[in-house]
Amino acid sequence: MHIIAISTSGREKSNTSRILQVMLSRLSSLGVQTEFIWTGNKEIKYCRACEYCMKEDKCSQKDDYEEIRQKILASDGIILGSPNYAFQISASLKSLYERSHSLLYYTRRLSQKYTIGICVGGHSYMTDKIAKTIAQGIWLCGGYYVGYLGAVSVNRDELLLEQEKETLHKVEELSEKLFYAIQKKKKFWWQDFIRKRFLYPQVSAMVKNNRDKYPFLYQYYQSNNYLR
Repeated sequence: MHIIAISTSGREKSNTSRILQVMLSRLSSLGVQTEFIWTGNKEIKYCRACEYCMKEDKCSQKDDYEEIRQKILASDGIILGSPNYAFQISASLKSLYERSHSLLYYTRRLSQKYTIGICVGGHSYMTDKIAKTIAQGIWLCGGYYVGYLGAVSVNRDELLLEQEKETLHKVEELSEKLFYAIQKKKKFWWQDFIRKRFLYPQVSAMVKNNRDKYPFLYQYYQSNNYLR
Protein backbone atom coordinates (compact mmCIF):
# COMPACT_ATOMS: atom_id res chain seq x y z
CA MET A 1 0.00 0.00 0.00
CA HIS A 2 1.34 3.41 -1.01
CA ILE A 3 -0.12 6.68 0.30
CA ILE A 4 1.09 10.17 -0.51
CA ALA A 5 0.36 13.43 1.30
CA ILE A 6 0.45 16.73 -0.58
CA SER A 7 0.71 19.92 1.43
CA THR A 8 -0.21 23.03 -0.55
CA SER A 9 0.58 25.48 2.22
CA GLY A 10 2.72 28.48 1.29
CA ARG A 11 4.85 27.79 4.35
CA GLU A 12 7.31 24.94 4.56
CA LYS A 13 6.80 24.59 8.33
CA SER A 14 3.06 24.90 8.78
CA ASN A 15 0.30 23.27 10.76
CA THR A 16 -1.10 21.93 7.49
CA SER A 17 2.14 20.07 6.75
CA ARG A 18 2.45 19.03 10.39
CA ILE A 19 -0.96 17.33 10.36
CA LEU A 20 -0.11 15.52 7.15
CA GLN A 21 3.18 14.34 8.63
CA VAL A 22 1.34 13.01 11.71
CA MET A 23 -0.98 11.07 9.42
CA LEU A 24 1.91 9.61 7.44
CA SER A 25 3.68 8.62 10.65
CA ARG A 26 0.62 6.69 11.81
CA LEU A 27 0.25 5.05 8.41
CA SER A 28 3.93 4.09 8.38
CA SER A 29 3.41 2.34 11.72
CA LEU A 30 0.72 0.26 9.98
CA GLY A 31 3.20 -0.83 7.32
CA VAL A 32 2.26 1.65 4.62
CA GLN A 33 4.81 3.08 2.19
CA THR A 34 4.39 6.85 2.44
CA GLU A 35 5.63 9.98 0.72
CA PHE A 36 5.28 13.66 1.61
CA ILE A 37 5.14 16.36 -1.07
CA TRP A 38 5.24 20.08 -0.42
CA THR A 39 4.19 22.18 -3.38
CA GLY A 40 6.09 25.21 -2.06
CA ASN A 41 9.28 23.93 -3.68
CA LYS A 42 7.53 22.90 -6.90
CA GLU A 43 6.67 24.93 -9.96
CA ILE A 44 3.00 24.53 -10.76
CA LYS A 45 1.82 27.04 -13.33
CA TYR A 46 -1.75 28.22 -13.58
CA CYS A 47 -4.06 26.47 -16.02
CA ARG A 48 -4.31 28.45 -19.27
CA ALA A 49 -7.60 26.83 -20.35
CA CYS A 50 -6.02 26.01 -23.71
CA GLU A 51 -7.84 22.62 -23.78
CA TYR A 52 -4.73 20.87 -25.09
CA CYS A 53 -5.25 18.10 -22.53
CA MET A 54 -8.69 17.43 -23.99
CA LYS A 55 -7.16 16.84 -27.41
CA GLU A 56 -3.95 15.11 -26.34
CA ASP A 57 -3.29 13.01 -23.24
CA LYS A 58 -0.95 15.54 -21.64
CA CYS A 59 -0.67 19.14 -20.52
CA SER A 60 0.99 21.63 -22.82
CA GLN A 61 2.89 23.33 -19.98
CA LYS A 62 6.28 22.12 -18.77
CA ASP A 63 6.76 22.26 -15.01
CA ASP A 64 6.45 19.99 -11.95
CA TYR A 65 2.77 19.20 -12.41
CA GLU A 66 3.38 16.00 -14.39
CA GLU A 67 5.71 14.65 -11.69
CA ILE A 68 3.00 15.13 -9.06
CA ARG A 69 0.31 13.65 -11.33
CA GLN A 70 2.36 10.50 -11.82
CA LYS A 71 2.81 10.15 -8.05
CA ILE A 72 -0.93 10.49 -7.58
CA LEU A 73 -1.60 7.87 -10.25
CA ALA A 74 0.91 5.46 -8.65
CA SER A 75 -0.63 5.78 -5.18
CA ASP A 76 -3.45 3.92 -3.47
CA GLY A 77 -4.41 6.88 -1.30
CA ILE A 78 -3.95 10.63 -1.38
CA ILE A 79 -4.06 13.01 1.58
CA LEU A 80 -4.53 16.60 0.45
CA GLY A 81 -3.91 19.54 2.76
CA SER A 82 -4.48 23.25 2.32
CA PRO A 83 -4.63 26.30 4.55
CA ASN A 84 -7.80 28.38 4.65
CA TYR A 85 -6.83 31.32 2.46
CA ALA A 86 -9.64 33.91 2.24
CA PHE A 87 -12.21 31.14 2.81
CA GLN A 88 -10.82 29.15 -0.11
CA ILE A 89 -8.27 26.44 -0.86
CA SER A 90 -4.74 27.63 -1.63
CA ALA A 91 -3.84 28.83 -5.11
CA SER A 92 -1.38 25.94 -5.36
CA LEU A 93 -4.08 23.31 -4.80
CA LYS A 94 -6.47 25.13 -7.10
CA SER A 95 -3.85 24.99 -9.84
CA LEU A 96 -3.38 21.25 -9.28
CA TYR A 97 -7.12 20.69 -9.65
CA GLU A 98 -7.45 22.87 -12.71
CA ARG A 99 -4.45 21.31 -14.44
CA SER A 100 -6.08 17.92 -13.82
CA HIS A 101 -9.27 18.95 -15.62
CA SER A 102 -9.02 16.37 -18.39
CA LEU A 103 -6.05 14.27 -17.27
CA LEU A 104 -7.71 13.09 -14.05
CA TYR A 105 -11.25 14.46 -13.93
CA TYR A 106 -12.74 13.68 -17.34
CA THR A 107 -10.73 10.48 -17.68
CA ARG A 108 -11.77 9.19 -14.21
CA ARG A 109 -8.25 7.96 -13.62
CA LEU A 110 -8.50 8.01 -9.83
CA SER A 111 -11.11 5.28 -9.78
CA GLN A 112 -10.57 2.97 -6.77
CA LYS A 113 -8.27 5.49 -5.07
CA TYR A 114 -9.10 6.98 -1.67
CA THR A 115 -8.55 10.38 -0.14
CA ILE A 116 -8.70 12.52 2.99
CA GLY A 117 -9.06 16.32 2.88
CA ILE A 118 -7.39 18.53 5.49
CA CYS A 119 -7.80 22.28 5.95
CA VAL A 120 -6.16 24.46 8.61
CA GLY A 121 -7.30 28.01 9.29
CA GLY A 122 -6.70 30.78 11.75
CA HIS A 123 -10.35 30.37 12.76
CA SER A 124 -13.00 27.69 12.45
CA TYR A 125 -15.18 29.52 9.91
CA MET A 126 -15.32 27.53 6.63
CA THR A 127 -12.42 25.20 7.50
CA ASP A 128 -14.58 22.04 7.60
CA LYS A 129 -16.34 23.03 4.39
CA ILE A 130 -13.04 23.68 2.63
CA ALA A 131 -11.68 20.34 3.90
CA LYS A 132 -14.70 18.57 2.40
CA THR A 133 -14.24 20.44 -0.88
CA ILE A 134 -10.61 19.28 -0.96
CA ALA A 135 -11.64 15.65 -0.48
CA GLN A 136 -14.36 15.92 -3.13
CA GLY A 137 -11.74 16.91 -5.70
CA ILE A 138 -10.59 13.30 -5.80
CA TRP A 139 -14.22 12.17 -5.95
CA LEU A 140 -14.66 14.21 -9.14
CA CYS A 141 -11.79 12.18 -10.63
CA GLY A 142 -13.50 8.85 -9.90
CA GLY A 143 -12.12 8.11 -6.43
CA TYR A 144 -13.67 7.91 -2.98
CA TYR A 145 -13.30 10.40 -0.17
CA VAL A 146 -13.03 8.65 3.18
CA GLY A 147 -13.25 11.73 5.37
CA TYR A 148 -12.08 15.27 6.00
CA LEU A 149 -11.01 17.50 8.86
CA GLY A 150 -10.87 21.21 9.51
CA ALA A 151 -8.43 22.36 12.20
CA VAL A 152 -7.57 25.74 13.74
CA SER A 153 -4.10 27.14 14.44
CA VAL A 154 -3.49 28.86 17.77
CA ASN A 155 -1.67 31.61 15.92
CA ARG A 156 0.03 32.13 12.58
CA ASP A 157 3.59 31.66 13.78
CA GLU A 158 3.26 28.67 16.11
CA LEU A 159 3.05 24.95 15.31
CA LEU A 160 0.18 24.44 17.70
CA LEU A 161 -3.51 23.74 17.17
CA GLU A 162 -6.55 24.67 19.18
CA GLN A 163 -7.72 21.58 21.09
CA GLU A 164 -4.36 20.09 20.15
CA LYS A 165 -4.77 16.69 21.78
CA GLU A 166 -8.31 16.09 20.51
CA THR A 167 -7.46 17.25 16.99
CA LEU A 168 -4.38 15.02 16.67
CA HIS A 169 -6.45 12.11 17.96
CA LYS A 170 -8.98 12.72 15.17
CA VAL A 171 -6.09 12.94 12.71
CA GLU A 172 -4.82 9.50 13.70
CA GLU A 173 -8.36 8.09 13.52
CA LEU A 174 -8.69 9.45 9.98
CA SER A 175 -5.36 7.85 9.07
CA GLU A 176 -6.62 4.47 10.25
CA LYS A 177 -9.94 4.98 8.47
CA LEU A 178 -8.07 5.63 5.22
CA PHE A 179 -5.86 2.59 5.75
CA TYR A 180 -8.75 0.19 6.30
CA ALA A 181 -10.80 1.61 3.43
CA ILE A 182 -7.92 0.89 1.06
CA GLN A 183 -7.16 -2.49 2.61
CA LYS A 184 -10.78 -3.65 2.36
CA LYS A 185 -11.40 -1.90 -0.98
CA LYS A 186 -14.42 -0.25 0.58
CA LYS A 187 -17.19 1.02 -1.65
CA PHE A 188 -19.06 4.23 -0.83
CA TRP A 189 -22.31 3.55 -2.66
CA TRP A 190 -23.73 7.08 -2.32
CA GLN A 191 -20.64 8.57 -3.92
CA ASP A 192 -20.96 6.13 -6.82
CA PHE A 193 -24.69 6.85 -7.10
CA ILE A 194 -24.27 10.64 -7.32
CA ARG A 195 -21.54 10.29 -9.94
CA LYS A 196 -23.51 7.86 -12.09
CA ARG A 197 -26.81 9.68 -11.72
CA PHE A 198 -25.76 13.31 -12.11
CA LEU A 199 -22.10 13.76 -13.08
CA TYR A 200 -21.18 11.12 -15.64
CA PRO A 201 -24.20 11.51 -17.99
CA GLN A 202 -23.52 15.22 -18.44
CA VAL A 203 -19.80 14.79 -19.03
CA SER A 204 -20.34 11.86 -21.42
CA ALA A 205 -22.83 13.93 -23.42
CA MET A 206 -20.32 16.78 -23.68
CA VAL A 207 -17.62 14.42 -24.96
CA LYS A 208 -19.99 12.83 -27.47
CA ASN A 209 -21.15 16.21 -28.77
CA ASN A 210 -17.55 17.37 -29.21
CA ARG A 211 -16.02 14.29 -30.80
CA ASP A 212 -14.22 16.31 -33.49
CA LYS A 213 -13.02 19.00 -31.12
CA TYR A 214 -11.69 16.58 -28.48
CA PRO A 215 -10.55 13.45 -30.39
CA PHE A 216 -8.48 12.04 -27.54
CA LEU A 217 -11.34 12.26 -25.05
CA TYR A 218 -13.83 10.78 -27.50
CA GLN A 219 -11.57 7.82 -28.30
CA TYR A 220 -10.84 7.33 -24.60
CA TYR A 221 -14.55 7.29 -23.75
CA GLN A 222 -15.24 4.87 -26.59
CA SER A 223 -12.53 2.42 -25.51
CA ASN A 224 -13.74 2.51 -21.88
CA ASN A 225 -17.46 2.24 -22.72
CA TYR A 226 -18.19 5.61 -21.10
CA LEU A 227 -20.54 6.79 -23.87
CA ARG A 228 -23.42 4.50 -22.99
